[in-house]
Amino acid sequence: MEVIMGFELFRFYLFLLLPEWMGSRQPDSRHFFRRKFTSAYRARLRWVRRLWIASGLLMLILPIPPVVITLGLFTTFLSFSLLDET
Repeated sequence: MEVIMGFELFRFYLFLLLPEWMGSRQPDSRHFFRRKFTSAYRARLRWVRRLWIASGLLMLILPIPPVVITLGLFTTFLSFSLLDET
């Protein structure tokens, strides 16, 4: 019972601290926060997730530090490029 009360108290604190526009979960491609709820953004997010899984498997296959660092930086660049608004 105490866990439920603690969770509700946490949600209440978040409601007090966060701005009003964060409470809306309606997809809107023009809004900087609500664009995350559009189907196009979620599709791009799935591509990024697959990219990181493939990159991680490649890092496990080739555990050479220069390869891991280069692949990690390149994957980060691709992730930001895919998830960019424009």
